[in-house]
Amino acid sequence: MRPPRYDAGSIALHWLHAALILTLLGLGLTMTDLPKGAERSAAISLHKSLGILALLLFGLRLAWRLTHRTPTDLRMTPRQHGMARMGHRLLYLLLLLTPLSGYLSSSFTPYPMRVFGLSIPKAGYPDETLNALFGTAHSVLTWTLMAVLVAHVAAVILHQRQGVPVLTRMLPGRGPDR
Repeated sequence: MRPPRYDAGSIALHWLHAALILTLLGLGLTMTDLPKGAERSAAISLHKSLGILALLLFGLRLAWRLTHRTPTDLRMTPRQHGMARMGHRLLYLLLLLTPLSGYLSSSFTPYPMRVFGLSIPKAGYPDETLNALFGTAHSVLTWTLMAVLVAHVAAVILHQRQGVPVLTRMLPGRGPDR
């Protein structure tokens, strides 16, 4: 019996968002070790631009999710469904709050806000205290997001080991019968 699959839009948005988030995490973890200068400034600028893109993609993904039903996998128990629902809600919350806190942190600096070189409005004004507050929130949310992503991947691996390959529902293409 083939388990119900996610629709093509959900699959495309999931993997696009995953690639973007992994790029942001990698860039965010490495850019802070760069010495001050052009390379570090370029990395920070790219990180901010990709972060705004992630925030916009989140909005698109949320709208898609609200208008396209999630297929129920009858191979999972009600408890597993409940845990998956809670995990996905937490993941979505972090996918919203993490880039939003980064945007807010940048909004309270004296520097203009740019996305791929284009100026965008800031939500605030130069304020070191608010910049630090939102910067700390961004850091805490990022580490929490990484932990939840590890748990998300671990759950996929656990399901695979238990003979319930849930990943096939989110892979492009038809996926194997199981």
